[in-house]
Amino acid sequence: MRLRRIVVGCVLVVGIVGGLMGGLFWGRMGEVDPLCASIEEDPCFVDGVFEIFCAKDYLRFVGYVNRAAKEKPGDETAVAVDARLMADVNMETEERYALRGHPYIRQAILNYSGTFEGNGHRLTWVSEAGNGMFVCLERDGVVRDLVFEAPSLVWDMDEYGVGMLCMVNYGRFENCETRGRVEGTACYVGGLVGINRGFIEDCVNRAEVVVDSLGDYGAGGIAGLSKCEVLEGESEEEPIVPEIQGCVNYGRVRGTWEAGGICAYNDCADIYECGNEGEISVRYQKGYIYPEEPEWYERAMAGGICGRMGRNSLEDCYNKGMVSILEDGVEDTYAIAGDTLFWIHTVRGCVSLKGTAKGSMRHESVTELTEDEMELWLSDHESVSLKGNNWEFDLEEAKEKLPLIPLGVTESRLTAGRGEVFLCEEFCLRSEEGYSIERVSPYALCMEACGDGASDSGMQVWMMRVPGGLTDIGAYLDEYGNFVKDTGHEVWLGIEGAHWLHPGPSYKDDVHVKTVDCEQSGGWQTWLVHYRDDMLAHAAVADEFGMVDNVTALPLRYSEASGYEAEWLLLFTNKGDNYRPSLFEVDEVLKNFTWLPCERSVKRGDCLYDLAREYTGDGNRYPELAAVNGLEHQGLLLPGQVLRIPEEWLAFIDSENF
Repeated sequence: MRLRRIVVGCVLVVGIVGGLMGGLFWGRMGEVDPLCASIEEDPCFVDGVFEIFCAKDYLRFVGYVNRAAKEKPGDETAVAVDARLMADVNMETEERYALRGHPYIRQAILNYSGTFEGNGHRLTWVSEAGNGMFVCLERDGVVRDLVFEAPSLVWDMDEYGVGMLCMVNYGRFENCETRGRVEGTACYVGGLVGINRGFIEDCVNRAEVVVDSLGDYGAGGIAGLSKCEVLEGESEEEPIVPEIQGCVNYGRVRGTWEAGGICAYNDCADIYECGNEGEISVRYQKGYIYPEEPEWYERAMAGGICGRMGRNSLEDCYNKGMVSILEDGVEDTYAIAGDTLFWIHTVRGCVSLKGTAKGSMRHESVTELTEDEMELWLSDHESVSLKGNNWEFDLEEAKEKLPLIPLGVTESRLTAGRGEVFLCEEFCLRSEEGYSIERVSPYALCMEACGDGASDSGMQVWMMRVPGGLTDIGAYLDEYGNFVKDTGHEVWLGIEGAHWLHPGPSYKDDVHVKTVDCEQSGGWQTWLVHYRDDMLAHAAVADEFGMVDNVTALPLRYSEASGYEAEWLLLFTNKGDNYRPSLFEVDEVLKNFTWLPCERSVKRGDCLYDLAREYTGDGNRYPELAAVNGLEHQGLLLPGQVLRIPEEWLAFIDSENF
């Protein structure tokens, strides 16, 4: 019986069928219309299911559904005929009808509300096709167990979205696989669907996905855009939330400014237990979403799972693919998703293979794993202990992102080999108890805990240098000539790539202008200190106590000749994660930084003997202080008088070497 249906279905007697259609002729070849007056009359329609054995069967099925959509618009039952793929079908090589001119027979199904069973078979598309299998899968539509391959699918219209299987999905795709290549112009592009407003579960993409034009859209391995839409008759208070679950992307995904392994943009939608193992890249550092308005642009968004996030949940996902921005610049890539620093997101239980993405990934609630740890996690999530934001500062990456220059200082022989203090011709930096300072590179000093007295916080302080004059500080002083938050914000923005050091964009309220009582000079020093000071810095890590962020501080130097100058940059972070260090510990370090020459203002009651004892432990060394300052009358000091403290005294203050 099955053999008979194969023969009748694939070698249809078009003359008889044409008689049923009233002698309608169509196409360049003059073939009789192959569609029966009713789908029930077609030999492939068996027990309420249309069985597809070859390309001609598939095309007739499409014709029936498209005709029903045309004749009964809005009637989902009319386009709800179930279908079953009975063999692999190759639209490229098998005999087909001449499609040109027929009103209903097309490769794509316009609207579908039935269940299409792939039975694990492969459907191969025609090369250079314009769109995929479905234009719209309706709410009740289901497509499952199908392998779909399109050697070259290109959509170059400025609307909708395009995907291998579907342009807009309101229904459900289950256990499907896509292969080949899909490219779109001026639209969202996905390996399976262009725009997802329904459900996609346990699907795999192996196709290359490309968006190659400017505008507000992107490329995703599974979906270009995943976002809810309330249809007529549905509840606006409780909308149907799209969901992508258990899907994996292996294909290369490339966008102009926005791309993700699962979707380019995920908003009012959820993603669970998905993974990416393909290469994800965007071409440009900035996305000009309105090409005619060059001042309107978005920062590049390239992520292992989502390029950009909106209001949604993203849980238990992984990334093993490389994520990159092809154009040189300072923008960031993301291991899992960009724009996650908001309370409207839930991002938890996600992991990334160490080294696959650089940049703001450290501000996601993501754990970086080695290859061995990743394999354990994939086999059993509970076997690996996760700690979100387990990023560690990477100096080489900092040199790529920031305008760092070599330190350009020589450590004094007085402190060489001693970790508790670093003295050079420009400054003196002392460490807190239990910490040690080391020059780890020509570009940086690093202060971190050492020995038995090590702090439990794991704080690291990285001292780096940026070129002076990056910002004209004087141009931003207030009307009274004071350094204020507005000034500090402009100074911060003047350091190219500074946003890389902190999650999200920088706001004025994130800048703190602090005056710190320097322990060595006995005077006040001005610091520009930057850290997130809002609830988002806490909410982003989904941790009861942790707060994602680091603290950055620039010591400001003032002189009548030069005004304010800022060229040293101190980064405070935690080793092994990116939780904010204690602000108390930060203040303690700031107090122990001294510009050279170290100058101290005399207070009432000060004398040379007491000052010598304070700095060296031996008051009898006061003649050294007098000599450095050219004091002939060693016993006479006046309040407000400025004394220079000998550098060698700074090297041994509070030291056992007194």
